[in-house]
Amino acid sequence: MWGSQHNAATPRQLGLSLEGNNEMLAGADLKDATQSPEPLPAKGVKAGRAILTSEFPELRLFGLLMWRFGHPNGPMTFFLANQQGDPDAPFKWDYLFVPTGNLRMHVVRGSVGIEVFHWGEQVSTEDIVAYLKGNIARYSKEIDDTISGLEEHTLILNPYIRHRNIANLALEELDKLVLSAPPQLRPHLAKRELDEWAEQQREFWEAVQRQASLTILLVTESAFMGESYLNLLLAILMRREIRESKAIMSETLMRRWRAKIERLHVDCTGIPKPANLGDTRIANAKKMFDIRNRVAHSYPDPKDMAVGKMWFYRSFPVLETGLPFLTFAVTLQNQLPSADEARFCKKAADQLVDFLTELVEYDSDQTRFITASNPLGYNESKKIYSVPFGRQLAMSITAPPESEPEEHDK
Repeated sequence: MWGSQHNAATPRQLGLSLEGNNEMLAGADLKDATQSPEPLPAKGVKAGRAILTSEFPELRLFGLLMWRFGHPNGPMTFFLANQQGDPDAPFKWDYLFVPTGNLRMHVVRGSVGIEVFHWGEQVSTEDIVAYLKGNIARYSKEIDDTISGLEEHTLILNPYIRHRNIANLALEELDKLVLSAPPQLRPHLAKRELDEWAEQQREFWEAVQRQASLTILLVTESAFMGESYLNLLLAILMRREIRESKAIMSETLMRRWRAKIERLHVDCTGIPKPANLGDTRIANAKKMFDIRNRVAHSYPDPKDMAVGKMWFYRSFPVLETGLPFLTFAVTLQNQLPSADEARFCKKAADQLVDFLTELVEYDSDQTRFITASNPLGYNESKKIYSVPFGRQLAMSITAPPESEPEEHDK
């Protein structure tokens, strides 16, 4: 809305003169700053803008401004639907104040960076940066104390979303492939016809190899998708007493997938009753994991991996029928896994996700929203996961139901 971020050198760094240089600002003390009498510049008043670099210490800047002014007080915060903040808003937080004289300074944290709007007096970007950094250095202890009162959330990659996206891509690419074997080679072909047949054979070979790669990718990522969703539910719903014991938590996470599902109602809050392990979707999940295991172990089993038979008299090879020898190097019907098996695995993974979602007593749309969030947040002190960029930080999702959650955890 206000323009893109840039890290260009300042005029002073280039040895040029600065119009509107405000040396008083650079040495001013933030403690002397006051509230701005107006939220925005009056009509016709010239305003400027400085864009801080992406390396600027945002956390310490926020700590500085919060120490001095408390709750964010800028007009963007005022216009938020939730005055307690909204991580999904285009503006995350803002402060408005008078640093010195008639100068107004509006610090805005947008989705792409930190911008400082100013009016009332002319000022350079360099002096704004010097003012902010000087006060960050001056009030280091106060900033540390302020930061210590903030909630720290580690941003975590959501493995379920990663594996689901890869599985979807593999299925999409697999469905685009149309394999058509070239006709058998006929005798007495002209060189042009032989060249065309050879090119068809090469393209067919490449397509088969691509299909084999995509089917393996689809099977493995479908299995990873299903298991990572199960682990995600465990992570966000695990009972506090399990999470606080490294030994018990390790034992919980090391169980096989079926045992994890069998104990979900015991290990998690929000899942009130045992899962129905006789559900068809569980049977399909078992078949999917069995296929994945066959692919993962890739043992050259004479039964599962067989593509045909061959006999020899000394070094003379003999086949059972007069098939082209290439048929056994480029095989479709005996690929492990087959294209049909790979598609089955993706469907089984989707069904397993639906099955597990239905076990949670919360609204299913809310559960899907939470588990589809990427990245997730994790607060070490409270042992809770959150959705840092979704609706509100309001979606902290492991507060035990027997306790009253804090306002931002609801």
